[in-house]
Amino acid sequence: MLEDQIHQVKKTTMSQNIVQQLMELIINGTIPPGGKLPSERKLMEMFGVGRSTLREAIRALAALGLIDVRVPEGTFVAESFGDFFTKHLELMSKISFDNILELVEARVGVEVILAEMAAKKSTDEDHVRLDDVVKRMQSASKHDTFLELDLEFHRLIAEMARNSFLTEVLQISSVVTKVWMAKVIEGYSIQQKLMDQHIAVAQAIKEKNTEKAKEAMSIHLDTINQLLVEYKQKNGEVSVD
Repeated sequence: MLEDQIHQVKKTTMSQNIVQQLMELIINGTIPPGGKLPSERKLMEMFGVGRSTLREAIRALAALGLIDVRVPEGTFVAESFGDFFTKHLELMSKISFDNILELVEARVGVEVILAEMAAKKSTDEDHVRLDDVVKRMQSASKHDTFLELDLEFHRLIAEMARNSFLTEVLQISSVVTKVWMAKVIEGYSIQQKLMDQHIAVAQAIKEKNTEKAKEAMSIHLDTINQLLVEYKQKNGEVSVD
């Protein structure tokens, strides 16, 4: 029972203690994604605190993206923890450009695996969707449109890989790197080069050639990493704000 796992808190750290306890219950699955928290009155009784203290903790959890407060329905655990981890990565990215480079390096490993899995698991219907995204990318005349389609392309490959955990990891990293990618695309005449690389990845997946898909994705993301390094050298470290 939930009541058995919640402890009354000391007055000096009441709201922080509530946040910590609820975070643990959410992340370990005791309160599952999409699950509804007890009512405000019930939580006040369980924690042994007043309304203002509880609401302070709830606001903190909502700001972290772990819960969703819906009036008048109640308070629910987020369906995904992506927002929670993204907020931490966004803060990290503002500290140092080098963290972005590390994140892209990590993304290379994830997306190479996703490309391989997509080549194995994708269907004819998936290939039609992939071709559609590629065609729209080819006709994109604005940098921001191209970037959005680029993200759609990578998300689609993740869906085709049919691995929900890796898809979540990709989504988190993509949100953080998006701002930097926009700067790179605007700063260099590379849209056609990136387009050719996307076509190579798509073709390998459609051919069900796992090794070719891995290689094409690795080449593409290595290019992005190199461009980020060049951008840093040209402009120095800049804020993502």
